[in-house]
Amino acid sequence: MKSPIDMNEAEIRARFDFSKATRGSFAARYQNGHTVILLDHDPDEEETLLPADIVETTRQSGARIFESQVREAGLVLVEPPKKNGIDYFIYRETQVEEQRASFPVKLKTSIHEVFSLYKKESRIPGLLMAYVWHVKEPKDSEVYALTYDEAFEIMRSKPYFTSQAWIDEGGYSITHAGAELKKMLREYRMTPKKWHQRLQSIQESYGG
Repeated sequence: MKSPIDMNEAEIRARFDFSKATRGSFAARYQNGHTVILLDHDPDEEETLLPADIVETTRQSGARIFESQVREAGLVLVEPPKKNGIDYFIYRETQVEEQRASFPVKLKTSIHEVFSLYKKESRIPGLLMAYVWHVKEPKDSEVYALTYDEAFEIMRSKPYFTSQAWIDEGGYSITHAGAELKKMLREYRMTPKKWHQRLQSIQESYGG
């Protein structure tokens, strides 16, 4: 089955209902490097028009990239038996009495460069937002790790914070990050060598 990005106009119109669509609603925003998706649910990530089997494959690809990088860093990664908004716990040995510090993780994967945040994610203390981009090309993939508070500060500094999607729908999703947002995220881009430092910084900021 073709994904929507591989279909021509006739195939797309035959498969999706555009009867209530308005042409050009977000054209100006898209030209500026991002677009808005108003959501009535909380997808983990990814463009909402993709078929379920494609989304699942995207999710699995992103999870493999994330898991590989974290384990290469020498950290312990555990999936909770019940998700409840948490996809993983990352554990590291602390230097104080050799106790393990745990970090809850929400994984968000994309074949492009999706950056999203939802207000309800703030209910989980210390939640780490892990964004994995370009999951179909592992060699070109990018992993970013931000706390909810750090992601919120980026959201607040941009026009997204005053959008109807954020105010009324409780979340915002940028499907194409654009140069300015990517510059803001640069310090949070992860490699296996940066994970321990990143977690140490987070632990200290939360008084751990």
